Formats: sequence, structure tokens, C-alpha cells
Amino acid sequence: MWRDLIDILLRAGADADAMKTAYSVVVPFLISALLGCMFVPRVLLISRKKKLYDIPDARKVHNQPIPRLGGITFLPVLLMSFCLTIGVWMLMHLYGGIAQANILIARFILLGVGLMILYLTGVTDDLIGVSYKAKFVAQIICALLFPLSGLWIHDLSGLFWLHEIPAWIGMPLTVFVVVYVTNAINLIDGVDGLASGLCSISLFTLGMASAIKGQYLFCMISFAMLGVLIPFWFYNVFGNAEKGKKIFMGDTGSLTLGYLLSFLLVYMASLDKMGFPRGMLLMGFSTMIIPLMDIPRVMFVRMRERRNPFTPDKNHIHHKLMRTGMSPKWTMVTLLLISAALIGFTVGGVMLDINKTLILILDIIFGVLLHLIIDKFIKK
Repeated sequence: MWRDLIDILLRAGADADAMKTAYSVVVPFLISALLGCMFVPRVLLISRKKKLYDIPDARKVHNQPIPRLGGITFLPVLLMSFCLTIGVWMLMHLYGGIAQANILIARFILLGVGLMILYLTGVTDDLIGVSYKAKFVAQIICALLFPLSGLWIHDLSGLFWLHEIPAWIGMPLTVFVVVYVTNAINLIDGVDGLASGLCSISLFTLGMASAIKGQYLFCMISFAMLGVLIPFWFYNVFGNAEKGKKIFMGDTGSLTLGYLLSFLLVYMASLDKMGFPRGMLLMGFSTMIIPLMDIPRVMFVRMRERRNPFTPDKNHIHHKLMRTGMSPKWTMVTLLLISAALIGFTVGGVMLDINKTLILILDIIFGVLLHLIIDKFIKK
């Protein structure tokens, strides 16, 4: 039936590549969005009945208990949407853009293993708490699955004037990148809509890059995750806490998002010979540049004050913006707009073939200037 429908559309003059692209974008997004609209409010209801709350303290922005299990919807919805989309895709015999199926299957299976480990770690942390050392070990174990499947950063594409790098450098670098990105998303989740908003921008950017280059598998998984983030984002930002309509993603959601984004970033950066720009690694990093630049600054401040660099505090960029008098919602909007501007600058620079290192230096300079401006307003 599916194949007959495709044949009819092709005979009617439909473009096969356009059909594949539209299917890869629209179908997983709509399925995930629909499932998200079904599951997020039910998780919210269960959390309220079982009193599974994030209790406010001196470090947190909210001032009343709010459910924090919204992230448990992310992985199940992602798997249902992605697998259903792929299943129908195979039934329609639309195999273009999915080359080297055996390697892809192996790597996506290991991605599922890593996602499940971090998902269970996050659920445990949200329910009873997990030490940062245990979470760090779990992240390293999951990051090691990348080089185990043969997936590692092998070419910096001119960044720091380096190109191809040996495995003994690329594999540890890949593990570092995965742990770094995963922690960055986890640590930036301090204001309503910020982490989910930044991840949505990143997923949309990476998904559209995949769609343009005909890499449909990456397009599907990007938009499948984006779909469930949209209903969650609305409950997280616009939900009324007093009426029990607000929910947080918790560590379950942030760890899942960080690991998936790192997978897409590393994988797509290694596929530059299949159509992705040579600066895909830098473009991917630009989609998460705000949390990635915030980590070294925060850790440096903690070490300078002779504190454990892994202990939580209120010195992240969103905390600093709120100390200037900005509301949480405007803090979120401001950082999302800055992120979009930095992505546009970096992508434009890469497409114009500007030196990759120069682009990165300019991004860092902008980040430093941003913090200096914020500090000036805090003093006022």
C-alpha cells in the first residue's frame, strides 16, 4: 500500500528527494509533539499525586515545590517516534540517505545503550539523588561507547590550524567532548525554558543541516527530539505553578538531551565527506556555545575562591543576568536570542570560508565582552 502511494505521487510529478526531506522533518516532529502533549501532562499529574517535587532552596530560582520529572518523557517519546518513522520509511522502500546500514545500526544501538544508562542515572538522581562523582563516571562510560563503535573526531577541519588527527588524540578528545556537552546542558538548566530552548535551537539547526544535505536519519532523530521539547517547553515556561501546571525536566531530561546532541555533533562532524561543511564541528559547537563557554568560567571562579569546582552555586550566566534585575523569562529570552545570533555568525563565517580559528576566537571574545557588560550592570 505504502509503495503504491509513493509510485502514484512520483508518476504525478512529485520530487523524490523533496518527499524524503518533508517526511524526515514533518512525520517524526508531529508524532513526538503529539505524544509529548499526551504524556507531559500525565507525568505532571503523577508527580503531583506522588509528591515528587523539586524542593526550592537558596540556590534555586523557584520558591515553591515543582515536579521535576518532565524529562522522563523524552527518551520514550524519542524512541517511539524515531522507530515508527524508520519503520514506515523502510516499508515504503525509501532507502536514500541511509548508506552503510550495518555501521549505522551498530552505532545507533550503542547510542540507545548510552541514552538508557544516562536516562536511568537521571531518573535515580531526580528521585533519590546521585553524587556528582557517580554521574561523572556514568557519563564517561557512555562517552566511551562512541569510539567503541568507531565514531570519533578524526579531523578538526582547520580549527587551531589542525586537520586530520591520530586516533590516540581523537578518541580521548571525543570522550571529553561528549562529557563536556552533556554536563553543559545539565548545568545550564537553571531558568524556565533555557535548557530546553537552547537544545531546541540546536536540534533545529542540526536537523535542517541534515535535511539540506540529504542525511535523513539524522534529520529524523533531530526532529523527533525537537517535537517532544515543544510541549514540554510550554509547560515549563507558561505553566502556572500555583495551579500545578508547571514542570521541570530534571537531570533525566538534561542528561538525555546533552548525550543526544553530542552524538549528533560528533557524528555529523565526521561526515564532512558526505556533504556536511568542513566546519561542521565548529557549527555544531556554536549551537551550544552559551553553556559550553559558561562551564570553564564558572569552574575557574570556584577554584579561584578555593572551592570544589563541581559544587553548585549561583554564578552561571543566567544567575548573573537576574542579578542585574532581569526577570527569569527575559533572562531566558535574552540568552536564546544571543545564542541564535552567535549561531548565525558562526554558520555564516563557515559558509564564507573564513578561518575557523578566527571565528572561534571572535565567539570567545564576544562571550568575554558579554560577561564584562553583565558585571558592569550588576555593579550599578
